[in-house]
Amino acid sequence: MSKKIKETFKQSVFALLISQIVVKGLGLIYKLYLTNREGFGDEGNAISTASFQVYALILSVTATGLPSAISRLVAERSANGDHKGAYKIFKVSMIIFSTIGLAGSYFLAIFAKKIANSYLNIKEAELSILALAPSVFLVSVISVFRGYFGGRENLKLQARGQTIDQVTKTITTVLFIESSVLLTVNPNTKIMAACTNLSATLANLFECLYLYKAYKKQRYEIGSDIKSSTESKRIGTYTILKEIISVAIPISLTAVIGTIANNIDSTTIVNKLKDVIGYEQAKKEYGILSGKVELLISFPLSFNTAISTALLPSIAASKNNLKKAEGRINKSILFASVLAIPISAIFFFYGTEILKLLFPNASSGAEILKISAISVILIAMIQMLNVILYGIGKSNVPIIAVTVGLIIKTLLNNILVSRIDLPFGGTKGAAIANVMYDVASFIVTVIAVKKYTNIKIDKSSIIKPTIATIFSIIISKITYKFMIISLSASISLLVSLFIGSIVYIIFLFILKIYRKNDIILLKLKK
Repeated sequence: MSKKIKETFKQSVFALLISQIVVKGLGLIYKLYLTNREGFGDEGNAISTASFQVYALILSVTATGLPSAISRLVAERSANGDHKGAYKIFKVSMIIFSTIGLAGSYFLAIFAKKIANSYLNIKEAELSILALAPSVFLVSVISVFRGYFGGRENLKLQARGQTIDQVTKTITTVLFIESSVLLTVNPNTKIMAACTNLSATLANLFECLYLYKAYKKQRYEIGSDIKSSTESKRIGTYTILKEIISVAIPISLTAVIGTIANNIDSTTIVNKLKDVIGYEQAKKEYGILSGKVELLISFPLSFNTAISTALLPSIAASKNNLKKAEGRINKSILFASVLAIPISAIFFFYGTEILKLLFPNASSGAEILKISAISVILIAMIQMLNVILYGIGKSNVPIIAVTVGLIIKTLLNNILVSRIDLPFGGTKGAAIANVMYDVASFIVTVIAVKKYTNIKIDKSSIIKPTIATIFSIIISKITYKFMIISLSASISLLVSLFIGSIVYIIFLFILKIYRKNDIILLKLKK
């Protein structure tokens, strides 16, 4: 492969990283605004998140897995010179999955009231579900575009599309909510929650239009590729559909089960707590877990996505060379550890202070955040290990892993959530169930990686970042205790975390976790 292609690939990965920073940064600002907005808070988070989980469940059937499946099939045919076949995959996929997406939107719109009242037990969620219904169709179309552009090695378009989506969502959310408050005089939580989901739908529309416009601009180049095809094997629609489904199903099933796990919280927390602490307070409890805690837990994990996406072809290419795969696996784990371990520690030791800083008008939930902190490490590891399993063709393992986790989570939710008399009951019980879901998934995944790769995981990839984290937290806590005497809690927290970060970076080099030119991203190969 030429140097030019490699440089283009690195630029694409960099674009994805920058996109994730922008998307998650705006996403955090968006969530801070909502949670601190009078009339929204934890109750608004409960309504909008519960409806979003139902939407995500349908989407996991209609669209999740499509980008990866289509990208892989298009890339395979393009690499063989069969650009005509690659384009046919795109056309067939667009017709079939946009139709399925349309059916999903129709289903969500027709049964919105029944889902809100009977499934979620949150009657206020009906309007939010209706606002999200068109997105099922839009995201199905977006997924096909992403898959085709990905197969043609044009990841920058995906990055720009995601950025446009988040920028639109953030701006329109503020506009819609503030307009709704003006029009209704007093804040109405149900309408405000629906406004957030309507903004998400509008953002999907803008991304869809952008990708369609980008596709139109590339029509000439696509046509030239088709004319220059060196191979044009006839493939039927049924064959294309079968190939896409065979690749997409394992990814989709994993996503479906993961979404079901999230839906367990949306149904059990409100349903089991409403008779104990009242309906309104039960909604707020669910909003704490689904709105604030899950936002903070998921924020650092998004930066693994671009790296794991880049690592997949490298792992797949080296699956028959165990020694080579061993080095890449340990680099993956090292990257995940360096990012996840200190953030997990920060959430655990500064949970109360972080929530007060970020959500001054709704700062409850520190104990839930501290319990959930361990999930940052577990999910980061699972993300990287799943890339390895997908790369070596063991895509059934993640399905088994999340299924085991789902069974454990379901049992724990039903045992712990209603027992508010226990130290770890109520919403804290749901948080424990989530952690045990991740623990179970992690154990199954690690066993599978050891079994199918027969390689040794370098323990220093976890031990060294842990040591660096311990020292940085100690220095940070000492700094905080001294500063809190004369300064505000917010300033003391920010300064102590900054000093702790400097200490952590210094220890990364002292422990030789990183050396000169030892930057993972720069070592990635196509």
